Amino acid sequence: NLDVSNGPDLRVILSPSELVDDRDAYHVNGFYDLGVLKGNQGNQNYEIPDDVDLAEYSTVAIFCIRFNYTFNAATIS
Repeated sequence: NLDVSNGPDLRVILSPSELVDDRDAYHVNGFYDLGVLKGNQGNQNYEIPDDVDLAEYSTVAIFCIRFNYTFNAATIS
């Protein structure tokens, strides 16, 4: 049930940063890029390669590469 604003160059990223109220926090300590956001509404699936250790990441975020801006984020459970 994704519903996020549309924007340029949006990517789905995994971030080691905890979920916070700071849109700049998720790319500062590095991130893993899962690819281009497929759409801004509805359910989506992104393949996580076997060599990615999810224990290293706390948050998934919708991130605009061009403007270094996080549109939305959620805790990985």
